[in-house]
Amino acid sequence: MTADGRAMPITVLPGSMKCADNGEPVKPTMARLAQAVQEKRVLPFSATAFSGFLKPRTRKTPEDIYRPDRIYGRSSSNNAIGTVSGQAGEAGSSRGFVSGTDARMIAAALDRDGGTFEAAAKRARVETLYGLSLPNFVIWSERHHQMRDPQIPLPGDRPYANEGRISGGDGYGDEGKWTAPADYPWLAEIKAEAGKTYSHRRDEAHLFNHGYAYWLATGDPRAAILQQAIMAYALASNYQRSAGRYRPRFAYQRTTLNQFSAMWKLRDIAANVRTERGNIFWPQVRARKMNADMWAGWKADLARLDVSPNPQNRSVSIFRGIDGNDDNAYSNFMIQIYGPEAAYLWASAGEPALLSRITENFLLRFGAIGGARGVYGAGSGSGFPILVKGQMPYRDRASFIEWVNSTSQHPTDSFDGASPHTVLRGYWVLRFARDASDRGWLRPFDGLDDAIVKTERASRATKVWRYPGILSWKHAAVAFERDKRAQP
Repeated sequence: MTADGRAMPITVLPGSMKCADNGEPVKPTMARLAQAVQEKRVLPFSATAFSGFLKPRTRKTPEDIYRPDRIYGRSSSNNAIGTVSGQAGEAGSSRGFVSGTDARMIAAALDRDGGTFEAAAKRARVETLYGLSLPNFVIWSERHHQMRDPQIPLPGDRPYANEGRISGGDGYGDEGKWTAPADYPWLAEIKAEAGKTYSHRRDEAHLFNHGYAYWLATGDPRAAILQQAIMAYALASNYQRSAGRYRPRFAYQRTTLNQFSAMWKLRDIAANVRTERGNIFWPQVRARKMNADMWAGWKADLARLDVSPNPQNRSVSIFRGIDGNDDNAYSNFMIQIYGPEAAYLWASAGEPALLSRITENFLLRFGAIGGARGVYGAGSGSGFPILVKGQMPYRDRASFIEWVNSTSQHPTDSFDGASPHTVLRGYWVLRFARDASDRGWLRPFDGLDDAIVKTERASRATKVWRYPGILSWKHAAVAFERDKRAQP
């Protein structure tokens, strides 16, 4: 293409968006981002989150620049953004409400740390622009000057899914592989080997989470499109369809919770995007319907689960899980790692159901049970056992607690053997709930203050943490403060 009399090449992967510019259209500012926190568009991130816990590590991010004619990286695991693939690990990318870069950017804005903010904002721009370039992510309509809607298509478009198959629709579940050409000019820069094939596969359980802080700090429409693409990817993860309404996923915890994060960001885009000539964004009416239908669908699914006599559903209900489960164990980390921030924000906007549910989960685990036993139950890996060979060895909440106490060897008065990031975010579930209750966003909970004190005491008593190096800035979200700290 030619711009301002200068020819420049652009290369684009299928189903993606590439941008060329001559600099940032809007310079990100600390004041604008701090104002977004004050307006409760995003949570504050602060070192105070780690009080009483271990200190976080600052993850080393790859040094890179954005090039319109270069692939974002050799694979979805090795690239300029981070680990955007579904591989195991608690990386700074695609795991949680926002990325590590976004979290540092927000914390620096509130601390008025200009140097850290500038470095984080520079990284955020690279991640935002390369994020748009991920394959099968920003899927544009051939008939409308907007992105395609996977569940309720724009007139003339087809539905699509990135999980499973849908009749009469398109499947984009495999982002494909890339074989590095021998004459590719950026082989050395992306550390790729000529002739070697690399995978670019992603999944909805590790939903992309970059660019939100950059959008709030700039209002750059490209960052807004990225947030809308995150919502589209979440919607496409459900191959089931219902005429005229959007359907949420209701399984695998982090997949369910990721939807609420995407919905919140879509809400912000719909409320704050303004256009003068045309509109490249989904209309507000469509965005609001997406969120309303997704909330209604999740609440209906949860209500059905809570009255089901099926042992699988009954066990989840007693455990106060947030979706269906087909295993003998329920994840012991996904609720607190993927859910609290979006749940608290939605409660601030009048939708407290998710925060209420995950609060009940942690009142059971950190309040009634406590310590590492509340993290793992009788398990030791990533699951909290709630069934034995598909059967319930208990009747109700009280007998569940008795069963856990009789089968688990983990301590209740410390978190010895537990990972600090999972404990920290569980603790902040309780803190978010108390703050939301104090503000009238959430109903009061008996035993909430006692659960907070019990968790703080167990944390102080912990001598051996498991995987302490995982704790990082993306785990630093705190409740909205009542002083001047969040003022721009």
